[in-house]
Amino acid sequence: SDRIGVMYFGNMVELADSEELYNNPIHPYTKSLLSAIPLPDPNYERGRQRTAYDPSVHDKSEEPEFREVKPGHWVRCTTKELEQYRKDLGL
Repeated sequence: SDRIGVMYFGNMVELADSEELYNNPIHPYTKSLLSAIPLPDPNYERGRQRTAYDPSVHDKSEEPEFREVKPGHWVRCTTKELEQYRKDLGL
């Protein structure tokens, strides 16, 4: 697929071109999903860390909105989270 949308409890939480999403996941739920994909190397798989999604990490002081973090890459987040995501990406 050219674009991928990630849903969590019926809400879109991230939308981006497939290559962008796989290489630069932003939303914690997307990171958790991608860490759960098994890889075909059993030696690597044994020691691989999974990322558990913890919804309590989100800022509850504001209703999240779907925002463009960088061109073509959208994430449901608060203003504070948006600033942090952009900082983490060096934008």
